[in-house]
Amino acid sequence: MMADIETRLFRYFVALADEQHFSRAAMRLRISPPTLTHQIQKLENQLSAKLVERNGNTHIEFTEAGLRFLERARDVLRQVEEAEVVVQQAARGETGRIEISFMPSVACSGLMQKLLGDFQRENPAVEIILHKMVPFEQISAMLRKTIDCGFIRAPYRYPAGLDGFVIDRQPMVLALPKNHHLARRRKIDPRILRDETFVNPPNELDIGFWGHTETVAKLGNFTPKVAKRVHDMITALTYVSVGYGIGVVSKSMSKINIPNVVYREFAANPPPTSTVAFVYRRDDFSPASNLLRRYIRRNAPLH
Repeated sequence: MMADIETRLFRYFVALADEQHFSRAAMRLRISPPTLTHQIQKLENQLSAKLVERNGNTHIEFTEAGLRFLERARDVLRQVEEAEVVVQQAARGETGRIEISFMPSVACSGLMQKLLGDFQRENPAVEIILHKMVPFEQISAMLRKTIDCGFIRAPYRYPAGLDGFVIDRQPMVLALPKNHHLARRRKIDPRILRDETFVNPPNELDIGFWGHTETVAKLGNFTPKVAKRVHDMITALTYVSVGYGIGVVSKSMSKINIPNVVYREFAANPPPTSTVAFVYRRDDFSPASNLLRRYIRRNAPLH
């Protein structure tokens, strides 16, 4: 029976309880006293119970049934208000869940922590789920709709269904074994790397990523010799540490302390850079995702 009672009747009854007077309650509700009287009688008829005893025109007393109902009425109105807040937050994107992928180099740069950390503090009801992935995996996961968006090395073209914008650029550096003959130099000219062997992530040019090694090789005007192709940059640095070759990584990766690896800047003007983009699905119209995209557009260093 409670489920059949209109919410406004709960509101009318609580207002009457607060004011203890029909005329004052009617004024608060912006209805006439006779209308309020009629609505309270309607409520009593629905419940088949007397809720209010009227003593003259001014004083009212609640029956035992009325006092019990008042407790429930306040609970119902509180739940309605909470439901309205939750719905409005969801409509604005302030609640929800976002699946986000990232590369280790972005995590090491501090950019992701700044953007997502500030966003989370402003929108604590939005659940952020992070997934470490290499660029190729990120693109595939977004196209399969298992990932909503990601921090990724910027492609020179976006696959159909995806879009994005540049948010950061990092200089590239050369990772060398500590005892490598070039480790004594402060800066490395790309042209002297022609006879070196490289450790590389898989070739991703087929989906539009400029590889780090390929960029440096183009500056040095040579075709790189690749000793190992590995899954990710952490593995690449591990191979460098045991002497399989050298590697080109984003400068933020130099914060990772892998024994027997040193990092050197390139002697090039301008220096080679790695560009980071925030990539997302074009068909993702969820309020939470839209809110995050707008936030990153406003706050990313290069946007």
